[in-house]
Amino acid sequence: MRELHFDLLRLLEDDRRGSHATRRARRFALAQAAETLHGLGYRGLRARGFKGRHVDALVAEWRRQGLSDGTVKNRLAHLRWLARRIGKPGIVRKDNASYGVGSPCGT
Repeated sequence: MRELHFDLLRLLEDDRRGSHATRRARRFALAQAAETLHGLGYRGLRARGFKGRHVDALVAEWRRQGLSDGTVKNRLAHLRWLARRIGKPGIVRKDNASYGVGSPCGT
């Protein structure tokens, strides 16, 4: 098991908040993010080493894959949860529009 994936599973096990469906979706989204980062060449990454550049790389890859805005927004929400859990809430910007996702005015 890759280091980041292992760290994420440990963080998920320690946090029992949320419904089973929410926790399952979070586990799936974060595992996908870990695999995507590994595929992009970020090997040996640990959860505590997660930085803004990794978020930017993920968003760029998701946009390249043609994922819908809603899917990217949901994945960013899971990354925000991760950032809070590792004590780095500022690495994922609060507004999705700064990543080019969705409309800044909500239309």
